[in-house]
Amino acid sequence: NATNGEMLAVKQVELPKTRSDRDDERQKSVVAALKSEIHLMRDLEHPNIVQYLGFEETTVYLSIFLEYIPGGSIGRCLRRHGAFELNVIKSFTSQVLEGLKYLHSLHILHRDLKADNLLVDLNGNCKISDFGISKKSDNIYQDNTQMSLQGSIFWMAPEVVHNPGKKGYSAKVDIWSLGCVVLEMFAGRRPWSDEEAIQAMFKLGAERLRPPVPDDVKLGRMSDHFLAQCFIVDPELRPTADRLTDHRFLELDDKTWRFEHSELYRFVFYFVLFC
Repeated sequence: NATNGEMLAVKQVELPKTRSDRDDERQKSVVAALKSEIHLMRDLEHPNIVQYLGFEETTVYLSIFLEYIPGGSIGRCLRRHGAFELNVIKSFTSQVLEGLKYLHSLHILHRDLKADNLLVDLNGNCKISDFGISKKSDNIYQDNTQMSLQGSIFWMAPEVVHNPGKKGYSAKVDIWSLGCVVLEMFAGRRPWSDEEAIQAMFKLGAERLRPPVPDDVKLGRMSDHFLAQCFIVDPELRPTADRLTDHRFLELDDKTWRFEHSELYRFVFYFVLFC
């Protein structure tokens, strides 16, 4: 940032130059997604949402400027560090829920919640990012027929994959995806880690199954119950973000715990300092 010297993040796409570029469906969709992200993010302000700082459109590029989060994504941390300790999982889950509560209060579905779209800083602040396929809905917790098959397969809710009568879906899809993220943090790898995308789609859509807990992951009673709530197949029975914030799973084992006490803090600190 030339004004104050602070780092910022830039997401940039090339604008079509030729007629063939303008007819390229892939390029059109990429530009449309960034324009949608700019339109949606410009009014958002919450500690658990990556802060929008502005945009620039030239004859060559469309750019969005965002708050820079030095620790990178939770997905990257999981791939390099492995599964997280319990209090880290609880802290991040609580923060993501606060972000979802805020988005849903503004009638916004994220639709692509996963560890790669959650960023963390050195203070353990967790922020939701990547609003490229997010969408507004008048009635956030009722099915919207304008909702199509969008998102990342392994984090999708069954009603996104299997949508009889094209009745659409609601913001409850974000709750299912949150459960997938929690499972990711416990396991250190993506949900449906033993399945290819087509197999996962069949098990979600046709068999209406939740992602399995890997054999090497041991869940406590409260964590198992929290995941069971997120993975209720009937979206009408699946709880809202507001309701889940009171779940006992989110209570820290040690009230004096801080993120800087965790192994993950040391990992993130090392990455920021030396990478």
